[in-house]
Amino acid sequence: MIYFYTRTLFITQVSIQALLIVLFLLTSSYADSTPEPQRLMEETSKTMIKAFMMETDAIRKDPQIAHDLIRGSLVPKINFKLMSRWVLGSNWKAASTHQKHEFIKEFKELVIKFYSKGLIQYLSENDLQEDLISFRPFRGKLDSKYATIRSLVHPLKGGEPIKVNYEMYHNKAGKWQVYDVSIEGISLVTSYRSSFKQIIKQKGMDALLSELRVKNTKLSQEKV
Repeated sequence: MIYFYTRTLFITQVSIQALLIVLFLLTSSYADSTPEPQRLMEETSKTMIKAFMMETDAIRKDPQIAHDLIRGSLVPKINFKLMSRWVLGSNWKAASTHQKHEFIKEFKELVIKFYSKGLIQYLSENDLQEDLISFRPFRGKLDSKYATIRSLVHPLKGGEPIKVNYEMYHNKAGKWQVYDVSIEGISLVTSYRSSFKQIIKQKGMDALLSELRVKNTKLSQEKV
């Protein structure tokens, strides 16, 4: 049994209930001077919230609609290759070209399936609210290849806002993409890196790939 799921329980639970929503929800408008990476997150949120608000009833009947929306709108905003390199750490260099390709594919599927399932579960009990999240003022150098976009998730039933940060990278193609997300200071990349490192050390890279395939298959078969 793949044991990184217990170690990352907080990440999976909170990301399922909050991170997904943060990625998709509408935020207040920014001036034209808003830095590009922050504007990208805002525009993505606007597009996604409209789509999911329109399709909420349909998603409750057919979860595949949520999967398709996420693949079409969210996936292009994430740099899965860079994320995979950070997750594997030193094991990335040791992996073969085939293993790297397979890891990127399976890890991407894992992230998408967790997020899809989380959103579907959320929509089964709640309606999306436009004021659920807010973006905080941008900090950083505008000429840097890296940027941190900070946001707050405001719980529906009150309580303290949840801090969610997006780490973004300006790639060679000239596009900003997310390569890590942290929730209350807990990094998705760092959490998976620690768990995957243990599996690779004890069983090897091929064993990790096998466990990821099994987990993705189970997630596909699970009913929400």
